[in-house]
Parts: sequence; structure tokens; C-alpha cells
Amino acid sequence: MPLELLPWQQLGLAFLLGSFTVATLSDMKYLSAQREFLEVWLAFLAVFFLIDLVSLMRGPPVWPGFVLRWGLLAGLCLVSWRGVGWLFRLAPGDVAALAAAACLLPVVYILIYFALARLFATLLRPLLAGDRRVWPFMPVVTLATLVLAVLGRLL
Repeated sequence: MPLELLPWQQLGLAFLLGSFTVATLSDMKYLSAQREFLEVWLAFLAVFFLIDLVSLMRGPPVWPGFVLRWGLLAGLCLVSWRGVGWLFRLAPGDVAALAAAACLLPVVYILIYFALARLFATLLRPLLAGDRRVWPFMPVVTLATLVLAVLGRLL
């Protein structure tokens, strides 16, 4: 099943990839991205949630799909946050970056996206962390987003 994004979702993805690139450079250099990235990604997430909600209200009622999609996203973000730490132990900015990209995706691709992030985190951690306990995660987010976009077009 190919990943089909509407034109406004494609623009959203392009915007996110640009912000992810800058945040990745900052994360690699300072082990932190600026707080403004977190705010932008949370605003992006809120806008796309509202777009989905308005679309739901205007079209045929498909509440189960809406609830499944946003519930899955919220659940995966919760278990990725360092306060819970089951899937990852991420700072809020890293979770917001994952959520912003995932909110553009259908349910199956949300699962694939988080699985790719988990795979890349496992593979890249030795390279990115070295002997540090804290390591830059934005390269994982950026790589998972790029790979999913390419895979989604090829499938």
C-alpha cells in the first residue's frame, strides 16, 4: 500500500524535513535543539489535529478511524517520553518531532514510522552516543522520516 499524501500533507512534510534538518545539526552540535523547535512542532501537531477534526465533522462520520489514529499516536508518544520510557526515553522535543511527522500518516504508517525510529535508534546509538548517557536523537527522527517517505513512495 503506497503512502499517499494530499498536497497540503506533502507541504507539511517538506516543512518538517527542513526544520528537522536544522534541529538535527543543532542537536549534533549542542546535544539540544532550540526550544522554538518544540513549540513549532507542537503547533504543527495542533493544526493538523484540528484539520483532521474539521474534516471529520464535514465528511461522513469515521470516528473509529480518527480515534484509532490519534489514540495510537498519543500512546506511542507517551511510551516514548522519558517519563515513561518503554519504547524510548526521549526529551519532549524529540517526542514532539516524532509526533509532528507521524500525524501526517495513516495508522499502518505510524506503526512503521515508530518501528523505523526504534531500528535506527538501535543502530545509530553506538555512533551517536559514544560513552555518553545522553545522545542526539534528532538524526534518528530525520532519518526515519526520510526513509519512510522514500519507502512509502516505492511500496
